[in-house]
Amino acid sequence: MEVLPESAYFPALDKCLSGEALLISWKTAFIGLSSSGSVVPEDSSLERFLSDPSSTSALSRPFIAFPSPSQQSSFAFGQRTSAINVAPVASGKYDINQIKEDALWLSKESNINEVGALRVVLLEWQTRPATQLLSGFSEEEVASVRDAAGGSALGSSIFLSNSSILSVSSSQQSDATAFNSDENRRQRLLKLYLSERRYILKVSESLIRAGLSDNGVMASPMSKRKGKEKDDTNRAGRIGRTILNARIFGGEAGRSGKPFLIECIEALQERVTALETGSGWFKDEGGRLGPEESWVKNQILEMIHIMQIMFLLLDAQSDITLSSVALAWLRLMSKYAFFDRFEPPYQGLQPFIQPLQSLVSLVSLLILKLPLVLDHLLGETEQPALVSDGSPEAAPYLINPLAIGEMQTILIEAAGSCLITASPAVFAWSIILQTMREVVRTRKEARELRQSQRAAHSFSEGESTETEVGESSTTEPGSEATSPRPQSIGSDISSEPTMYDEVLDDLMKSALEEDPISYLAKSAVNGSRVFEVVQGLATEFCTHLSADIDGQDGLRMRVTLLHLVRASLEWVEYQPEVVLAALAVLQGGERYWEFVDAPAIPAALNPSHLFLSDQLLCEKLLDAAIYRFPYEPIPFLRLVKALDSSWSSGPVDDEGALHVVSRLEGITSFTQTLPSNFTSYELAHEEDGRNMVQLTRSLRLFGWRDRHQALLTQTIRNQGDANGDSGSEIPAGTLGIILFESRPMVAIWYHKYSALKYIGRALESALMDSGVVECATGTGVVKDAIVEMVGLITMLLTSSTKAARVRDDVISAAEAAQRILEDASDGVGRNRDVIAIIFDLFEEELQEQQLHPGVDRSMDLLVNCVHFIYALIPVLPGRVWAFLARSGLLEIEGRGGKISAIIAGTEMVSGRYEVLTGCIRIFGALVEDAVTYAVARKGGSSRVVARFNSPTAMATGVSEKVMKDILQAFARTFVDVFESSLGWKFAILEEKLEIGTEIVSIMDKIMCYSYSVDDSPELGSKVTRVLAPTAKFLSDVFLSASTSDTAVRPLLQNFHDGIGTPNSTLFLRTLHSWTAQVQATLKFSTTLIRVGRLLRLPTSYLEKQLFKASPLLARLYAAHETYRLPVVALFESLVASAAASEQEPPSLLGHLGPETARNFLSVLSNLDRPIDDDELDIQIWNLLSAVVSNRQQWLAIYLLTGNTPRGSLAKSGNNSTSGAPRGEPLLTVALNALADIQSLPPRRALAMLEFVALAEDYWPWAMADMHKHSKFVDAISGFVGKLNVEVPTVESANKIRMASFIAEILAMYLHHLRQLGDKSFVKKLIPNLGYYMNNAVLAPSYNLSLHSNLRKNFEMKFPNTTLLNFKRTQLQRRYFGSDYCYDIDLATKLLRFEPSWNGIRGGGFSYDVARANINLSVVEAQVFLLHSWKFLAIELSAVLAGDSQLQKALAKVVMDCLAANASADLPENVFARLTYVRADFAFVLMQRLAEVHSTEPEVRAVLDSVWETIKTSDTNFQLALSSGNATYYRSLLKILFLALRAHMEHGTAAAKALKQSQSGGIGTQTQPKGKEKERSKITAPNAQLILEILDLIVARGFHDLAAAVHERPADSSPEDIALVTAILQTSLRIPGIEAIHPLFCQQIAMQGTARVATTLFSWADRLAIGGDPVYGELSILFLLELSSIPLIAEQLATEGVLAQLANANLMSYIRRGILPFDSPARLHAIWAKGILSLLLNLLKALGPSIAAETALFLNQFPKQLDAAVANWDGKTPSTTATRTTSPPPSAPNAPPSTHHRGITLSMATEAHSLALLAHILSTFRASQPSNSIPPLKLKRPQLAEGIEVFLSHRRILTAKIVPMTPGDAELAAMQGVGGAASMLETRVVREMVEARGLLLEGAEGAE
Repeated sequence: MEVLPESAYFPALDKCLSGEALLISWKTAFIGLSSSGSVVPEDSSLERFLSDPSSTSALSRPFIAFPSPSQQSSFAFGQRTSAINVAPVASGKYDINQIKEDALWLSKESNINEVGALRVVLLEWQTRPATQLLSGFSEEEVASVRDAAGGSALGSSIFLSNSSILSVSSSQQSDATAFNSDENRRQRLLKLYLSERRYILKVSESLIRAGLSDNGVMASPMSKRKGKEKDDTNRAGRIGRTILNARIFGGEAGRSGKPFLIECIEALQERVTALETGSGWFKDEGGRLGPEESWVKNQILEMIHIMQIMFLLLDAQSDITLSSVALAWLRLMSKYAFFDRFEPPYQGLQPFIQPLQSLVSLVSLLILKLPLVLDHLLGETEQPALVSDGSPEAAPYLINPLAIGEMQTILIEAAGSCLITASPAVFAWSIILQTMREVVRTRKEARELRQSQRAAHSFSEGESTETEVGESSTTEPGSEATSPRPQSIGSDISSEPTMYDEVLDDLMKSALEEDPISYLAKSAVNGSRVFEVVQGLATEFCTHLSADIDGQDGLRMRVTLLHLVRASLEWVEYQPEVVLAALAVLQGGERYWEFVDAPAIPAALNPSHLFLSDQLLCEKLLDAAIYRFPYEPIPFLRLVKALDSSWSSGPVDDEGALHVVSRLEGITSFTQTLPSNFTSYELAHEEDGRNMVQLTRSLRLFGWRDRHQALLTQTIRNQGDANGDSGSEIPAGTLGIILFESRPMVAIWYHKYSALKYIGRALESALMDSGVVECATGTGVVKDAIVEMVGLITMLLTSSTKAARVRDDVISAAEAAQRILEDASDGVGRNRDVIAIIFDLFEEELQEQQLHPGVDRSMDLLVNCVHFIYALIPVLPGRVWAFLARSGLLEIEGRGGKISAIIAGTEMVSGRYEVLTGCIRIFGALVEDAVTYAVARKGGSSRVVARFNSPTAMATGVSEKVMKDILQAFARTFVDVFESSLGWKFAILEEKLEIGTEIVSIMDKIMCYSYSVDDSPELGSKVTRVLAPTAKFLSDVFLSASTSDTAVRPLLQNFHDGIGTPNSTLFLRTLHSWTAQVQATLKFSTTLIRVGRLLRLPTSYLEKQLFKASPLLARLYAAHETYRLPVVALFESLVASAAASEQEPPSLLGHLGPETARNFLSVLSNLDRPIDDDELDIQIWNLLSAVVSNRQQWLAIYLLTGNTPRGSLAKSGNNSTSGAPRGEPLLTVALNALADIQSLPPRRALAMLEFVALAEDYWPWAMADMHKHSKFVDAISGFVGKLNVEVPTVESANKIRMASFIAEILAMYLHHLRQLGDKSFVKKLIPNLGYYMNNAVLAPSYNLSLHSNLRKNFEMKFPNTTLLNFKRTQLQRRYFGSDYCYDIDLATKLLRFEPSWNGIRGGGFSYDVARANINLSVVEAQVFLLHSWKFLAIELSAVLAGDSQLQKALAKVVMDCLAANASADLPENVFARLTYVRADFAFVLMQRLAEVHSTEPEVRAVLDSVWETIKTSDTNFQLALSSGNATYYRSLLKILFLALRAHMEHGTAAAKALKQSQSGGIGTQTQPKGKEKERSKITAPNAQLILEILDLIVARGFHDLAAAVHERPADSSPEDIALVTAILQTSLRIPGIEAIHPLFCQQIAMQGTARVATTLFSWADRLAIGGDPVYGELSILFLLELSSIPLIAEQLATEGVLAQLANANLMSYIRRGILPFDSPARLHAIWAKGILSLLLNLLKALGPSIAAETALFLNQFPKQLDAAVANWDGKTPSTTATRTTSPPPSAPNAPPSTHHRGITLSMATEAHSLALLAHILSTFRASQPSNSIPPLKLKRPQLAEGIEVFLSHRRILTAKIVPMTPGDAELAAMQGVGGAASMLETRVVREMVEARGLLLEGAEGAE
């Protein structure tokens, strides 16, 4: 068989089973479309899946996506499952035979083709780990989760008590064997099959919707359709167009050539029929109750989704429905009575009946195309023509008499039964017929009139032919002018009899006793109460469906209902039912908060906009309501409030005011009840018969209860406004009509006024202490009206704010709100405004609710006042802050707290929490306001404005302390609510979800605002400091180490609820609210854990419990796709936080049961597949990186090996395959993916590289896997080999960071190969290291001018703020980009009040901050690159030997490091650390080069570079020590030392080569003496450079160091003097250096360096460190090096150095006699290596002239000379002498020890030096007959004898040699020569032999 081609819909079977490819289920595809708003990412797996021909074929036939079996499907099945395409495996990952059996079983059981069944079986196998995760908990996990939730007490509590998941917690049910049984597995297959059937309908619906929108046909019929250009970037729309073109608008018409809508109707019929017969599943076994109920549920849901697709297509059609479609639908409806009495066979399916019946009503209504039919009948559209083939079925039903007749019969029958579901269609049909009859009647009357006129005209012409012209021309025109002309009559043709005459005649031949058309209308209106049905559809169904995908389907349905209401207004008068129906359609049952959160609505879909645009609707409803206002206030107020939602479509006029506001400001009628004694009117216009009246004096609308107050107010008003107040009185002379003459009379006055002004006055009358009453009634306005008035003002403010937000114009919002509030406040008292009035109403309601709690009291006014407070915050926040500070709502400083009483006393009883929800929203808005204007308030005016003088002023009018108190009071209240709400009763599920989501989201915001920016440890100093107490309070509550579980339980409860997330394709609003709560809880938990880590708090109780609840979190990951990202982020935070503790972190894997661990890790191993999600993929790799690097050993082992430890043990123990992992280990997955690194997105590649680098760093054995992936190594090395980054962009930063990770990986790989002895890869790698060598050590691309100018300008513009206030902390992971360092989103929120922030055309501060972030991204990446290159280069340096090219390359790296440091002009406070890193880097490389004794020219050239760097640093030891820069300076000096050493070794080698050539070696020739001198000079470097080094570093440097030892001993280090000495020593050993000895001597003399050294020696005992005179040794060694230069030796002698040394305190200890084992041991080293060697140098330089002084000096230490001899007393050497001795005395003045402890190198050196001194002095004394040189008091014979004894007993000598110093220990570890056991022994023996020779030679010449 041939291999099948690749398919995104159904990949090859072997790829699916190996894990290489994952199938995309239709559910996954739908969730992918839903979560992205139907946006399909380009070139994503989702696009490839949906675009696959197999997918588009299935989507174009969603009703038969699983066809029946056929021969072709059987053949295809055999081909897919053949051995060539998939073979059995022995690993146990899958059983191909079982898969084939299950597929054939499913095909037979469900009557679907074998290939489709195989795909379902593979989906089940693929999702089996996730399914098993959600199938139940083990007993151990139940105990762990219950413990996490608060212990065993929760067993009887609300948490988990009735959990269906925990109810299957027995070991038997959670056993893998039971899960994998044939019975359970096949039931899962059936369930998945049903899911696929349902979700393919939803995907098809989504794509059809997108395709229709993309075609420009998804518009309302009321609006004028305009074509729009297709957007090719809309991939969902493109796929949808493909489906539409194939099945609906072109191509195939459907099965058997039928229209697609007919297919929908037939599909409905099939499912209804199937419901009658049953599924037939397990028929032979008697059936299964569970699968059967699932099948029935699925049939009903499919019916619903089919009707949703029908509604979309019908709504998109611009033509009248075809007869075939209309009849097919109505026949089906008639057959099942419009599903009006449909009852499901199972009680649990009852919730699905209402959506089913609602869609039946809506589709039945829409299929009539009411507005199009009415337009056609009235002649406003062209009459549709029959199709060319003349088939009546293919014609619009309106011109098909047979269709009309049958439809009439069906709908008459429905009307007779008063079917509720049919009532909208029945009512619409009655309107159509009534309109048809009216049109026919009008045409008939016109026709008869024309005929009579023609007859009269003919008669007049026959009667007289001499009639005057004037007479003949006056009759007909006059008659025609006065006769009515229906709209449809435009010609003689229109007046001819039409088809409708016959149709109506046939319809009237009804068996009914009354008019059939009237019968239809009466049945719908009176019998079925159609207007109530419309209300129910609009509020209970359409609004909930508005959340479906893009939220517009419900709006389309409401527009359809609006058409019905509009059409009814031609025949129905203004009445409450019609008004309520219109209100329901306009508002849709939408709560205030849903309106607040709703996005902008397109005008064509906005019922409010369409209402206002329609003259008939406005005239019949709005104008009628205005006409009755304020006599009937509530309909008017509700209508205006509902219409105010039209803000989203052209909402404002030229002045920025809402259109509704403009209407309110110019009302021209006022209807009222007149006072009972009212007589101030007179009749007017009696002559016209208009029955009007006129006011004879002003009529006041509002008055005062108190007469004195009324008089005072009247006086004030008369003085202030001579013309009266239109809002408070109606002036004399106003005309009106008396509507009801009985007392009290009702009149309408034609008076123009502002309704807002009236509303303000009416609100004032509602206050108990205002004294204002309506003059007509003597009381205040009724409370229901007050509620609506407050609601209207609230809605106006909210709409203004939303409209301005859409335009991104805060100022316009404030101005529009100012206009509204000023107008409403014009008529109230002088000391009040409408804001204060509503605040007072709120306080009064608070008091009443507290005093009289209970469900019987209306909460509406209180709720609307809460809404008003919220709406006022964006406009005048200062008024709200000031009000809350004095209100009794919150408990502040022991007063108030009424909110708690209301919640407990009223809302908890009723289960409705509108006040609580509103207060939570207020809290959130105040948090946003406090943060948003934090900067503006710091620099702005603090004055409090009166009323609305300055609406843009954001000053609160209260102190910051009061703001903090308000926020903290809110926080305390809502934390209590959060903790205690688990046991509350909720009448509405969405309200519960919203409360939980909002509280958690606000708390998360507070923590993020407080801790995500500004590294300042004090919250009170941050820009968000107003949140500091609240954030601290939340930290104390949730991050406490206390074991109280009150704060933890709600979080865990939300997690548990998330596991039960409904798997629904219907009413997605509830699903969205559900998932939103879980996501918010996960995010808040993650933030809390990160805050605890950021603040380095002790491990919190929350963290411990979250670890215990890890089985819950693991299942949450599998419960819903939207939970995956936050769950992974939480796990990462937990792992990282636990590792930060000093204690052993809890094992994440250990808290999971064995099956749970395997299943969770299997699910996690899928990464972001099958749907591409870069963010999820990156977050998973981040989690994996955290696991392998944070002490999660067992989990790390699984990630790296692909198996759990338990699984490995089980497998090795019983050879079980149940725990066999699927796919490859994640490390292998990463390596395979990175093998094609060039094609990976940079951020994804970065995450994988980080994981690989950390895995190999923490788990070195993982390197073996990498060793097997040669493609990976070649790919990453090739990537950096081709890397070329020039422009500093975000992409550049990512690529540089990738290069840094690659460097780390390559370094560890090289180390691994080196351990294996493989060096071949180095040669292959070096050519690809060019980018590192050329760029890694360069100075970062820091844009100094950008950052300095930005900082300066920013602080100038915002004087109380700095950029550091917006610097991101480590709370959240940062990614390179425009938001990397500074939080630009937060900065925009706080600084956008300043125009310069955004600037002109985007060139403001925000642009510069974004540039700075990008620049810092690049800089950060370059810093990482430097560190990583250092790691790699050091590893490379381990194989330097014999590789001259690598030596040259690394030497160049050293010079580049030094050059970068020398030329660095970056801010030292930012980049000082980099100079240290480069210096250390260069030092290590130089060390490695020195170790291999490299003498390459590039290595020697380092000397110039390092010296230039030292000079450029412009510092010395004194400055370095005082400035804290000593470490860097020491590093430079170490490099200098190594560079000098390279020259020394090169010179030595050259000298040896020259000597060899002069000795006549092979291939050489003897050079003349002159040439030898020249060659000697050539070997020396630049003399001037060396002289500068000796001057600055040695002469002056030693002076500075000695001074620092005295002045700043804590900052000084003995290593510095040792380093200077080493530099001096190395410099003096460079061949040819003798030429500058005189100049160096002058420098030493000028600086007094020798004197300083001598002084330091004399103070050494006082400067001892821990009793150790280290400075004594260092100073004497320095003098020793100086004395090696003859000129300086003479200078030392001249200055009396020996006398000065003899007088030092240290020498007094030596005079007592010291041994190497005495403490401090350094004293003996000073004597043996320093003093004696110095004497030798002096004798060498000065000869006999200093011999006497030398002898006298030595003779001052007779005890030391005797001790030196006694050390070698070898007469009876003991073979049992031990190498270890008792601790030496700690004080330097301890007496000399007489115990022989062994032989040391310093003893041998001392003996050798003394022997040499004695020999020299003897020689000099012998040459001077005057005997001026005294004899040395050294017992040479005894010393020689002792040495000889030890030399003759080598075994004993070997046993006695003891290492005393680290250097001795190194020598002891080295192999000796000449039979010696160690190099230490070799050195000791050599010293002893030479000493013996000198001593014997001296003895022979003694006197």
